[in-house]
Amino acid sequence: MQKSPAARLKDLHPRIRARFPQIDRDIQDNPRIYLNNGAGTLTLDSAANTLMETFLKANSMPGQAYPAEHSTAEIHWEARRMAGDFLNAGNPAEISFHFSATQALFNLAFSMPGLLTPSHNCIVTDLDHMANISPWEEVWGKRFGAEMRRAGVTEGGELDLDHLLSLVDEDTGLVAVTMASNGFGTIVPLRKLAAAVRAKSPRCLICVDAVHHALHGPIDVRSDGYDFLVFSGYKLFGPMLGVLWCREEVLEKLQPYRVETARDVSPTKMEQGMLPNASLAALYEAIGYFVWLGEQIEPENEGSTKRRGRITAALNAVAAYETGLSSRVLEKFRELEEKGLRCYGITDPARAAERDPTFAFSIKGMEASDIKEQLWKSHGIQIADGTHYSAAVYRHLNMASLNRASFAHYDTMETAETFLAAVGELCMHGKGHRS
Repeated sequence: MQKSPAARLKDLHPRIRARFPQIDRDIQDNPRIYLNNGAGTLTLDSAANTLMETFLKANSMPGQAYPAEHSTAEIHWEARRMAGDFLNAGNPAEISFHFSATQALFNLAFSMPGLLTPSHNCIVTDLDHMANISPWEEVWGKRFGAEMRRAGVTEGGELDLDHLLSLVDEDTGLVAVTMASNGFGTIVPLRKLAAAVRAKSPRCLICVDAVHHALHGPIDVRSDGYDFLVFSGYKLFGPMLGVLWCREEVLEKLQPYRVETARDVSPTKMEQGMLPNASLAALYEAIGYFVWLGEQIEPENEGSTKRRGRITAALNAVAAYETGLSSRVLEKFRELEEKGLRCYGITDPARAAERDPTFAFSIKGMEASDIKEQLWKSHGIQIADGTHYSAAVYRHLNMASLNRASFAHYDTMETAETFLAAVGELCMHGKGHRS
């Protein structure tokens, strides 16, 4: 019987894990299990190597007059092409690069006077990262006086689609929404949402934050029906870099801040100052990893011979494999509920495919900082505490700190079991345990 893509990915784990030099040990050579991928993934070997090589070899400025200039221009263009293939963009010129995804979204918000007016209303959600909330509230709410509306979150940790759609009217100019919650892991059905929003407000713009979801499943900007999307290189096994996609027809109407001598042409119109050449080369390698992974998972698939096909094959396998991880974590978390554990977001193991492998949790009687410290000191497990810049935590739950364990496809089921056993031990010591 032919193995499933998820099973093939599992078989590839020794080769996959070998490509991430920090996967078993931290910077002080301590053995560890890294479960903080939501804050930043481990760095791919070829991305790190290319970063250093490009620092030493690349020309500072792109151009066409001599080889060093041409080489730098090629780095820029190839990075745009690779990012475009990752998103299934229609044109590499729809891709621009920024210091971070947060900066990209602020740049975008300041660029919108040709598309939004103070008479529009804008909708943000309490499921989003604050990076896709504050730019709109600060720039369009406070500075330009547009009405800001906030869509809520259900008790089950999902975006309240009915509430969001009730906020949409003919004056809604923009909906800013996440692809998946960085706090709860909940995936938003964007294609369905975009169609429903456009049915009520045909000219409404839709801006998607894909930073948290980009490493967990395929993205198709041409099919899903939105106008803008951001993701981050350092949460995709690569460099500190923000990537912004703008639909070409809308991009031409943007009015970004730029110096007088900078030309108002795509894609460089959205980019202030010089680009980080080494980071762009590293981003190319980080996304190229999915091309390599797709080749390993479906070597016989003729449809995956093109780069986009290979990326899609890899990320479909990643999504299927991670659903298995999520299902197991949710099963064990249910068992630990009577011992004081609470998981936030979708908790039904049968619905594991509706979330990324990101788990916000608490243990009754224990502070989030203590849970984080104990997991590290006793088991060498690295997780996060805090708000995670997540509106789901900060606004919806109104909590100052919550633990979050976030997995990636290079994590094994053994990794998950070690984590679950360690959490179980902490539950035994928490005040919520019922003897």
